[in-house]
This record gives sequence, C-alpha cells and structure tokens, in this order.
Amino acid sequence: MKIKIINDVFNIAKRIKYIDRDYFILWDSEKNNFEIHNENQIDTTYCLTLPFKDLDKRALDYVYQTQSTNIEKILENIENDNKLLESAENTSVLSQFNDVLEDDLSRR
Repeated sequence: MKIKIINDVFNIAKRIKYIDRDYFILWDSEKNNFEIHNENQIDTTYCLTLPFKDLDKRALDYVYQTQSTNIEKILENIENDNKLLESAENTSVLSQFNDVLEDDLSRR
C-alpha cells in the first residue's frame, strides 16, 4: 500500500515543494521505501525512489540533484564515471596480461 506523506518530522513533504510545487512523497509499505512523484507528469506520477530509509535532508539533496533541469551535469557525471570505469578495467586487463606474459617468460 502507498501512503501519501503530508507531515513529517523535518517538514520534507513541505520543503520538497520548493524544488517543484508538483512534487509529493509516497511511502510504499510493501517495499519499505519513499517515492517521489510529480502530479503533472504525463502517464505516471512516479519520478524516483529515494535510496534512504529515513526521510531527511538527504531526500531534498537527492531530488534536487536528480532533477531533469540538471540533465547536463548528470550526463557529465555519468560520462566521467564511465571513463573511470573504463580506465580501471583497462588497467586491470593490462595487469593480467603482464602477469601472464611474465609467467610465460619465466617458464622458458
């Protein structure tokens, strides 16, 4: 069952409206998590699920960071993360190759 959060200890339900007046928060009691919804989205109101068990300032920060108006920064961060992963993967493959090569040379 999903329950709309209207009042909470830190007033997150009210403060989230400063980010977007159409946002609202639902508690999913089956999944034990909070969801952010937007009344004016087409097809569905669902926006995202918060990765935190508690409703606090982190929720506001997370919603702000994931807003579509921040798409350029989000895409830039994804691109940078992908480059780091690719670099780490290349380093790992190179290291494994060198280990195999050294092992092969030492057997000769």
